[in-house]
Amino acid sequence: MEKVLDSVQERIKTFLSEPKKMFINGEFTASVSGKTFQSINPANGQVIATVYEAGDEDVDKAVAAAKTAFKGPWSKYSPAERTRLIHKLADLIEEHVEELTYLETIDFGSIESLSRHGWVLGAADHFRYYAGWATKLNGETMTLTSGGNKHAYTIRQPIGVCGQITSWNFPILGAAWKLAPALAAGNTSVLKPSQFTSLTTLYLAQLIKEAGFPDGVVNIVTGPGSTTGEAITSHPDVDKVAFTGSTSVGKRIMRKAADTLKKVTLELGGKSPHIIFADADIEKAVQNAFLGFTMNQGQVCAAGSRVYVERPVYKEVTDKLVEMAKNLKVGDPFDPTSEMGPLVSKEQYERVTNYIEIAKQEGGKILAGGNAPADSSLADGYYLEPTIIADLNENCRAVKEEIFGPVLCILPFDDVDEVIERGNLTEYGLASGVHTRDINKAHKVINALDAGTVWVNAYYNSDSAVPLAGFKQSGVGAEHGYPGIEIYTKTKAVVIDLD
Repeated sequence: MEKVLDSVQERIKTFLSEPKKMFINGEFTASVSGKTFQSINPANGQVIATVYEAGDEDVDKAVAAAKTAFKGPWSKYSPAERTRLIHKLADLIEEHVEELTYLETIDFGSIESLSRHGWVLGAADHFRYYAGWATKLNGETMTLTSGGNKHAYTIRQPIGVCGQITSWNFPILGAAWKLAPALAAGNTSVLKPSQFTSLTTLYLAQLIKEAGFPDGVVNIVTGPGSTTGEAITSHPDVDKVAFTGSTSVGKRIMRKAADTLKKVTLELGGKSPHIIFADADIEKAVQNAFLGFTMNQGQVCAAGSRVYVERPVYKEVTDKLVEMAKNLKVGDPFDPTSEMGPLVSKEQYERVTNYIEIAKQEGGKILAGGNAPADSSLADGYYLEPTIIADLNENCRAVKEEIFGPVLCILPFDDVDEVIERGNLTEYGLASGVHTRDINKAHKVINALDAGTVWVNAYYNSDSAVPLAGFKQSGVGAEHGYPGIEIYTKTKAVVIDLD
């Protein structure tokens, strides 16, 4: 905390000094039951804060507030007024960047520079992007095939109350991804952050109130997905559910939502192939491949966790990646020299290390990492070295299943048709990457890979304007870009007989 200004320190101390309340109908409130859970610092295993856990009654209150706001004051706000409020919220995020960066880093564990520039300021940018869409949601006029003296057109209208459930790996950015398009379209929200990383979203609630959003437009309830999340998903007055998380939970949400035919958007898991051809810019390809499995400690649904390397350059690429892995500094996320922080929780650390053991049993060779760092000062945190595994194939669990940690499986291939087939040997289809100087080859791979995103000669080259959509079991619907706000609207058709 000594790394931030005194005034910021004071605000952070005040924020963390008492149990964190939920945000319902414009007020911060304890749960009806009084039940709480603890937020843990993954860098040292210590308790950061106590957070109230929402039960069914709390969710009922939040949904009722959102429904009242949707039908009442929020419905009277013009698109231009919604734009102004969303921009004001983005301004406040930037004004409070120090507090939010500190909370994001201590609660989740991403290195401080990434928390600041990638997640906090990225959230502000995302709100600004969708602020601009509020005034551009148009219907269309149509020429009727039946002819006649008729006027036909469509109107785009907000859906209503949106239940939004975010993941623990992008706390504030994930909240922005959900809230920004929903608010721009004129909806209201009941948002649940992950119980592992609730703090920046609760701090965001203070900024939402300060920005001047009407009471009930945004409500934030906290707690586990199995209870609080289920209550949101099954609530009869929630009109749409948007969820980011694991595929298994996404399937359960889809089943729950079916009872009331809620609109559903799911951004789920991935096991993305990252293909490097022999004609690629090898230095650039290696840098991107390394980023693809180490950014955010590998806790990214779109992580390039399967790297396929054409055989003539397989050894060269492998050697370079291993050298980078061995030289990467894993350490305290507040240390400016650290390049990777801890995994989010003890449970996640055990999950990832268990997969490494499974890979060994399947015949995998650990080329780098596989252990906690030797530095004794990190012993109480959930740190893991970046891990590279060779000698596996697509039948192995470490290659098939989402590990969600800094673990890379590296595999050789011999020709383009082979690598396309192997790259598609997965139940997932979220993202992919290809490195080549041959534009014809690049287009062949782009068209053939069964993935919602293909990065060419790059990885994580994302933008608020570019849709993020999962194929197969990686999701339903899209976030970002125009598709990301379209899913928060419903289309009404109008036909007027002019005779």
